[in-house]
Amino acid sequence: MLGSGSLMAQSMSDSQVLEYVKDGIRQGKEQKQLASELARKGVTKEQAMRVKQLYEQQNNVNTSQSTGTDINESRLREETKENTSDMLEDHPTTQDLARGDQVFGRNIFNTRNLTFEPSVNLATPSNYRLGPGDEVIIDIWGASQNTIRQQISPEGTINIQKIGPVNLSGMTVSAANDYLKNALNKIYNGLNNTTDPTSDIRLTLGNIRTIQINVMGEVVQPGTYALSSFSTVFHALYRAGGVSDIGSLRNVQLVRNGKNIATIDVYEFIMKGNTLDDIRLQEGDVVIVPAYDVLVKISGKVKRPMRFEMKKDENLATLIKYAGGFEADAYTRSLRVVRQNGEE
Repeated sequence: MLGSGSLMAQSMSDSQVLEYVKDGIRQGKEQKQLASELARKGVTKEQAMRVKQLYEQQNNVNTSQSTGTDINESRLREETKENTSDMLEDHPTTQDLARGDQVFGRNIFNTRNLTFEPSVNLATPSNYRLGPGDEVIIDIWGASQNTIRQQISPEGTINIQKIGPVNLSGMTVSAANDYLKNALNKIYNGLNNTTDPTSDIRLTLGNIRTIQINVMGEVVQPGTYALSSFSTVFHALYRAGGVSDIGSLRNVQLVRNGKNIATIDVYEFIMKGNTLDDIRLQEGDVVIVPAYDVLVKISGKVKRPMRFEMKKDENLATLIKYAGGFEADAYTRSLRVVRQNGEE
């Protein structure tokens, strides 16, 4: 079945997929119906995303050339655009048609309702590292009062009157706060008096900078992305469209300055809500998604009969746990394991 689906996908070009969707919408077909038909014809998630981009590019050109003489026609085109774009974005892969062939967790980074986008309304994290482009706000209160608001220059400094350039790039917010307290004590009395301080300071972030990171390997749209400096690995994977059909969720690599600093297991988040692996990104980071090592399919009387990506040191008990355990009427005294070579 997989072989025939692949053959059909090759026989349907991007332009043919686009025309098929447009014709279906004109005929009044529902989005789910069209998506299901395309999946049966072998159109993959990657091709659907590619066609979506092609359609939006064509529509932008047509919009810029429109004279605006026919308002009703323009509205119809806009409605068709939204329907076509939404259908292609929500398009299931051929695997989605049968739950048993789905890979658990693979769709987590390509749903519009779960973006992992960072919140800019949070309090300034004390471990956030400052860099060029960040705006810092230094509030001084007590016997001395002032507010200094400056953007860190490309050289990594801010310029403070009567002191000169102060380098903050690479420091955490907490370290920068202590450093500035010492530096500003030269012009503001009482900052360094630990027993009875007459003044104090607090450094917070104003506008945050944009960083560039690379997402490589087995993702839908590998490339360079400009993200908020609060962004994490999970948000980068979302922006790249999620992992491809052969991508790993258990062995995502984060490379910084040429060194592998973390191996991310997305199942830790899915199964336990553990966000420790969702590391905040820095300028120049590279997120690499390798191909999976082991895929195991479990079927029968379990709560999640589907495919799971397994680590080499995991066993059958772990697989059953991932599958949600047995159903109530399962006969648990008899389990059958079939390997690729046909052995039981």
